[in-house]
Amino acid sequence: MNTISKKIAIDIVILPPPNVMKKIIAINRQVVMNGNAWGPLGKDDFLPHMSLAMGCIERDRLETVRSIVDEVIVNFKPIPVELNELYYAEKADGSSLYALRVKNTPALQQLHEDLMNRLRQCLSYDCTKETLYSKSGEEVTEPDYINTYPALYSFEAFDPHITTRTKQEVGLDDLPMAFTATTVAACHVGIKTTCRKILFSVELIG
Repeated sequence: MNTISKKIAIDIVILPPPNVMKKIIAINRQVVMNGNAWGPLGKDDFLPHMSLAMGCIERDRLETVRSIVDEVIVNFKPIPVELNELYYAEKADGSSLYALRVKNTPALQQLHEDLMNRLRQCLSYDCTKETLYSKSGEEVTEPDYINTYPALYSFEAFDPHITTRTKQEVGLDDLPMAFTATTVAACHVGIKTTCRKILFSVELIG
């Protein structure tokens, strides 16, 4: 883990339950070995996740972030989630990045907005490569998505999804896929806005 930067890039996410995590990892593994993926997914690293809020924080403010997340989620019960569409984003070089779109609901939208609003005091959008999680030898790209998240991907533009990290269409036969979201976690962000390390997690209680 990077120990030089005073800031770290974080993503506040919903983590699927183990059975759904396993299914999404299996979708990724169908093509990761033949090079048709941007990289692996796993249960301990490169975690399948649904982003709710992201940005940079000072390392010594992690406990403050945790307290805020605790205060926000106490107002929410476990949230029904439906993965209902396979779609892709086209990258600058013409390649594709596939994801499973989540049917947005008032509860998901409210949780996203409450986290963004309450964490405003802690989050900044000046992330650099040094704020990202990386291991020796890994090539790290600029964290542009994180830095543009509030302007381009939040509030009215919030589009919940779980990235499969595949370059081709795979996983369509697994849809729709439904689960109840109970785990909200803060993760240290790595290459291409992956979730590399869980910093803390909290539970939605019914």
